[in-house]
Amino acid sequence: MHIKDFDPYDFSKKEIDGVTVYYKNLPWSPCIHIRFNFSVGAFNDPKDKEGVAHFLEHMIGNGSPLLPDKKAIKEFSRLYMLNSRNAMTSYNWTAYVGKCLPEHFEKVFSTMRSYVFEPFLRDIDIEHERKVITQEAWGRYKNDKFLNYVKECSQNIYHGHERSRIYSPLGWPVTVAAITQKDVTDFHNVNYIKENLSIFIVGAVEDQHLLLLEDLIKDIPSGSKTKIDEGKIGKPTKNRFEKTGEEIGDPKEQLEYNISRSINRLSEDEVYAGHQAAGLLYDILFEKLRIEHSLCYGVDVGWRNYKDFSEMSIGVETSEDKLSLVEKEIWGVINEIIDNKWEERFNTLHKLKIDQIRSNERSTYDIIYNAAIDLINTEKIETLEKIIIMTEKVTYKDVCEFIKKIFDPEYVFTEVILPSKK
Repeated sequence: MHIKDFDPYDFSKKEIDGVTVYYKNLPWSPCIHIRFNFSVGAFNDPKDKEGVAHFLEHMIGNGSPLLPDKKAIKEFSRLYMLNSRNAMTSYNWTAYVGKCLPEHFEKVFSTMRSYVFEPFLRDIDIEHERKVITQEAWGRYKNDKFLNYVKECSQNIYHGHERSRIYSPLGWPVTVAAITQKDVTDFHNVNYIKENLSIFIVGAVEDQHLLLLEDLIKDIPSGSKTKIDEGKIGKPTKNRFEKTGEEIGDPKEQLEYNISRSINRLSEDEVYAGHQAAGLLYDILFEKLRIEHSLCYGVDVGWRNYKDFSEMSIGVETSEDKLSLVEKEIWGVINEIIDNKWEERFNTLHKLKIDQIRSNERSTYDIIYNAAIDLINTEKIETLEKIIIMTEKVTYKDVCEFIKKIFDPEYVFTEVILPSKK
């Protein structure tokens, strides 16, 4: 049965012993999703110990008073958590998640609380996870050449901001090697406190589950809320890198062309304009580069928002001899939008965007994830009604002004990676 006017992001909340709990009953959900969300992440890593937040995330799950080791925790996940136990670290947050049938809620919640707040953090497990994380890191960074290139790019684009030293929450292989048991323990003691915590329970949530939380949340460690100044993003030191795949340690068969702009977090109106600007750019560029000129298989247009900064990028893979044409077409489209030449296309896509938001079939996982990230980035959870209102409000003029601001040539970074020589 269709539930009219049901807003999946209209959460209820209650304060329990200093912890804010966000909860939402979803009539169609057979289970309860649980998320412990900490407002600390990789940007809180000490200098020269980049990767500590992520290292701790790995350590959570190696044993606690209720479950002595990783195998016991894995077995518990199979038996009671639908094999869903997971964790993740980003720049500004760390989360521990899982789901269970309603009858297992108390057992699962209390066990999650135990392994999150009472981890053993043993030396032997530190060394085990160091090996695993090192493999994970080299999977990302490939080799020393590529790692150094990634560092060069990060420092070029983000100088003055925490992002300049932290490309990924993984840290760097050399800093992962330097992390000690004390580093991990100190990070846990300082940051895993109720002041940095929000808890989400979503799905088949009933009153009895909320009553259980009164006891389950008692006596979580307390301290001073973690604060950090991420810094500010300005102009890139250099506006263009042009290198071969061999030079950066990542050989290519095709040329990779990418333009990007990183900027300090924009206003709410600009963020919504950005979503529609990305859609308009993608639609026109795909039409021109692939359909009209057969220059590429696809076009990537990214629009990413974090707590204190935002990023937009346009990327294309093509043949080396088509570089000048691709570059001309991309900047041509950008300037045409700024010059008000694509308003009719915008109007079509604007209506489509609203229809897509209204018709989106959101899973329980989608709802809890989006709400948690929204809370970290904006300190509020945007309701579906508000999302639709803000999307409807965006005009073509807003998109033109946004694109003009984002693609100011002084602030744009262009990356050209030339293909391997045959």
